[in-house]
Amino acid sequence: MKKTLPYIAIIIVLIYALYNAKFRDLKKIDTHTNIHYKEHIETHKTTHYEDELSQINTDEYTKQYIIRVINHGSNILDFKGGVMEAGFASVDDAEKIACYTLELSGKKCKDSYEKNAAMFYTSICGGCHGDDGKGLGGTCPNLTKSKLLGIVKRENFLKDMIQRSQ
Repeated sequence: MKKTLPYIAIIIVLIYALYNAKFRDLKKIDTHTNIHYKEHIETHKTTHYEDELSQINTDEYTKQYIIRVINHGSNILDFKGGVMEAGFASVDDAEKIACYTLELSGKKCKDSYEKNAAMFYTSICGGCHGDDGKGLGGTCPNLTKSKLLGIVKRENFLKDMIQRSQ
């Protein structure tokens, strides 16, 4: 019996595959996700790439970018060299740090943040990026640039994807 069990399992799988190939009605498989996605695509006048590209130079986009790097680490950017790991700051503190970082570069954070954001930035980020955010003379990325390097990289990617789709 032990020797025949694997053969029986294989036969059952083959019968099920043949049944699906021959008798299954594919029209019944259509899900709500597909319907909503089609509606979503029809209502958009631009691609998601174009939508993101239109927002890439906003302070809010920069803030969300900084939060993403704090929460997930800089390795998500595929930069060569040093990598900032995720988890240096808590998820709750990431927004405070992002707002303070925006302020260092002369931008505004639309949400108010606690006064202790400078302390979080200095204690968590200042060791590499400097208390002024300028990257300790090029040793680490300068966070006061008008456009951060990762955002420049993303902008180039989006432009390339839009060009390819045309």
